[in-house]
Amino acid sequence: MDTPIALSIGSMIGLVGMFYTWHKDSKDTARQIQKLETEVEQLKEHKQDIRDLKEEIGDMKVEVSNIKQTLARVDTNISHIMAHNHQT
Repeated sequence: MDTPIALSIGSMIGLVGMFYTWHKDSKDTARQIQKLETEVEQLKEHKQDIRDLKEEIGDMKVEVSNIKQTLARVDTNISHIMAHNHQT
């Protein structure tokens, strides 16, 4: 076999090997990117869930405050009724 032909065949084999390696790395990179995109979406959903919970907790705090005010009024009314009953 001539030296230039052997070098050409060797170069072709080398190029095929490089292409295979690049293609394999490209597929691995694409898989990693897809995995990261999925994780980012999950984190976005988790972040929204946390925001929703914070809003619900805020609403619950308002409701608890309203209940406390109502109970204070009821307590005051009961105290007035009991004081009135003791006077009569």
